[in-house]
Amino acid sequence: MTGLPGLDEDEVSGSTQEPESQHIDDPITIEKMMVQQPRYKCHQCEPPECGSSKEEICHDALYCFKSSVRASDGELRHSRGCSTQRDHYQFTCRTNTPQQSLRKRHAGLHNISCCQGDLCNAGTFPELAPLADTAIEPLPSNAWKLWASVAASVLVVIIILCVPIRLRVSRAALHKLGADSNYFSSNMYSPHVTSAFYEGVEGSQNGGGLRATAAGDSTLREYLEWSVTSGSGSGLPLMVQRTLAKQVSLCECVGKGRYGEVWRGSWYADSVAVKIFFSRDEASWRRETEIYSTVLLRHENILAYIGSDMTSRGSCTQLWLITHFHPLGSLYEHLNRTTLTRHQMMAICLSIINGLLHLHTEIHGTQGKPAIAHRDIKTKNILVKVNGECCIADLGLAVTRAHLSAGLHHNPRQGTKRYMSPEMLDQSMNVLSLESHQQCDVYSAALVLWEVAGRTRPAPRDYRVPYYDLAPADPSFDDMRKIVCVDAARPEPPDDPHPTMVGMAQLMRECWHQNPSVRLPALRIKKTLLKLAAADNSIRLNEDNEVSV
Repeated sequence: MTGLPGLDEDEVSGSTQEPESQHIDDPITIEKMMVQQPRYKCHQCEPPECGSSKEEICHDALYCFKSSVRASDGELRHSRGCSTQRDHYQFTCRTNTPQQSLRKRHAGLHNISCCQGDLCNAGTFPELAPLADTAIEPLPSNAWKLWASVAASVLVVIIILCVPIRLRVSRAALHKLGADSNYFSSNMYSPHVTSAFYEGVEGSQNGGGLRATAAGDSTLREYLEWSVTSGSGSGLPLMVQRTLAKQVSLCECVGKGRYGEVWRGSWYADSVAVKIFFSRDEASWRRETEIYSTVLLRHENILAYIGSDMTSRGSCTQLWLITHFHPLGSLYEHLNRTTLTRHQMMAICLSIINGLLHLHTEIHGTQGKPAIAHRDIKTKNILVKVNGECCIADLGLAVTRAHLSAGLHHNPRQGTKRYMSPEMLDQSMNVLSLESHQQCDVYSAALVLWEVAGRTRPAPRDYRVPYYDLAPADPSFDDMRKIVCVDAARPEPPDDPHPTMVGMAQLMRECWHQNPSVRLPALRIKKTLLKLAAADNSIRLNEDNEVSV
């Protein structure tokens, strides 16, 4: 038998000679032969039975075929068969895989060999072209254009992101290198200025701007320029200064003072206190805003600060300072309308001293707090919370060591004359020493403790201000200097024999002593109060050895 190219001659069982078969390439010749030639027998099998004893024989075939197929997953399959229809020739024998696609690794490959003759599709199967190790497909001629456009797009995005960052860094560097702070001060009232830059303490040597201090002395200017915040809650909450006033609606006026008015306002459905300063008292508003902006100033016995703003009502400029609102009002009002138990007295006194201790304490750290002197401790500047404790408010006269180093060019004898210490009244104190101002705070706090103790049961007195029997309603400096310095007079402590009240009287005497260096520091006062509370069965202490509220 003469086989088709690529076929071997194998013997077929049952015959001594394989029937002669021949390949046909011309379709017209094939069709003529299919009409004239007799039918053949062919091997028939499907994978995986090919090559086994399960192969079958098909009869009355026009032609036989055998095929090799490599699937896309690489599996090799063989089959044999026959066709009894002349129309099947074009679909079976003319569909070999083109040579140009044989090198694609993941393409399906097949090779079919057709023949005519009895059992002519026996023997080996057609071979498939080998695959290369890697499929190398040339890139389209315009691929470089695609890559160039992608690279250009990425570059444009990077430039867009870098330009504003660069501008911000440059602007910050300009301010840090000493941009004219007077320019910012002169334009801080303009409605077109998006952020205000405040002048520093009078007499400072840094061009009038707020001084950039060491860790712990964070200032309002740093807050405005760098948005200093802390995730722990100890930092100042970020607030857009020029829009805060638009978010607060004023409800009612709850008080007036020498610096302005205090209103109850509504901010996001919460009641807030809005302290409105007169424009002539901008220095006090600026100082109080800066003090409140100090990192770590937040304390349960210091009035909680929300934000400051500058707005215009009618033709007047208003300076707003927004804080938490306490409906019970000041300690002065509270003592006028109610008497106290010893437990309530101790809760009030301890909370006041706790707040004063936090102000006086300097905290060192990456974000610390400077030591602060209040300089205007009195019952009207202390607010009563709903739980019976108190918090210290009105930091308009408060100073830090940085303020004193810059120099105070105004009269240092400021505050409420009735609560001024002897050394302040006779002007013998060192006004540049922060410790001297803190000793004055202790003297004023002693007078507040006297007022609280006087309203304590079982024998409360009518509420009286310090030196009510010696000084007029609005005393002058000379009046108070004669009473406190010349006569060395002090209020008479409550005449209550209870050990707690006796201890309170002794504590007051040590705190309002004529000699400032003899007065107790705030920490010593706190420990003494805790000791008195622990010895009194009527005063309830919690697990932290503090007065429970």
